[in-house]
Amino acid sequence: MKAIVTGSNGFIGYNLCLALKRRHSEAVGVDDLSSGSPDNVVDGFQYVRAKVQDRLRMMELLREFRPDVVFHLAAIPRVSYSVENPYETAEANVMGTVSILDGIVAAELADSTRFVFSSSSSVYGGAEELPTPESHPCSPKSPYALEKWQSEQWCQVFAKLYDADTVCLRYFNVFGPHALFGGPYSTVLAAWLYHLYVDADYQPFLEGDGTQTRDFCFVDNVVQANISAATRKQRWHGEEINVAQGRSYSLLECRQMLERLAGRELPLARKPPRVGDVKHTLADISLAKEMLGYEPEIDFERQLSVMAEWYRTSYPAKQ
Repeated sequence: MKAIVTGSNGFIGYNLCLALKRRHSEAVGVDDLSSGSPDNVVDGFQYVRAKVQDRLRMMELLREFRPDVVFHLAAIPRVSYSVENPYETAEANVMGTVSILDGIVAAELADSTRFVFSSSSSVYGGAEELPTPESHPCSPKSPYALEKWQSEQWCQVFAKLYDADTVCLRYFNVFGPHALFGGPYSTVLAAWLYHLYVDADYQPFLEGDGTQTRDFCFVDNVVQANISAATRKQRWHGEEINVAQGRSYSLLECRQMLERLAGRELPLARKPPRVGDVKHTLADISLAKEMLGYEPEIDFERQLSVMAEWYRTSYPAKQ
């Protein structure tokens, strides 16, 4: 498989590139390093430093490399940042998607290049129906969420107008090795592990009472879903598919697991609930199982131990 991976130097993109290397795939990574790390490179892969919204550069790369698949992960994923900078994030997140889709068509690759788009569960906007199916109405609550939803719609329009082969994967709360504390995909798990294994002087905290639940999805499961979407023997037409573990845990349960792993208490300062925070997330992943053959690993405590070990032994040194 020949692949272009946008956002290749970020958390999920780097994990995907590592998996592609194990599969002996040929790949080109594209990243502007606005949030990705220059150290996240895979030996033998080509890397291009560029913004995905640079339409001419993307078209040139597509024509040169002629990939079987484009995994489009590049984005500015910070919700709060999108609220403060909606124009900048819309340009990167929406026009970046259109740029690549248009490049595929302009390079006459619509028949041969599949487009796998990384979307987000944030498009649901705090669904009341749990587990949440893909048929649940979307109600974005931030520019970032709206940009992901609009990008899905662009995938569907290109599928209808140009017969482009496109599929959209809606990720739920991704975590795992290479997810840096304070990074764009930083979760409460990253913050607590940072205190336990990297910097004991950092004061971790809990917003609300801890009974809020999350469907945390291990990054290996996200990688599995991407590769399955890329290799299925069918043609996609912009379908949206949840990618999660289909199980949820409260933050209090997460605290207890991390304390068992670390063998010590995790002291949390208490803060008021975050304004606009979603109380519960839980995905219906039956469509992913049906359409992708998706079989996620669901041993959450083991997954936490893998992430904790990475924080303990491999977290990048402070500059």
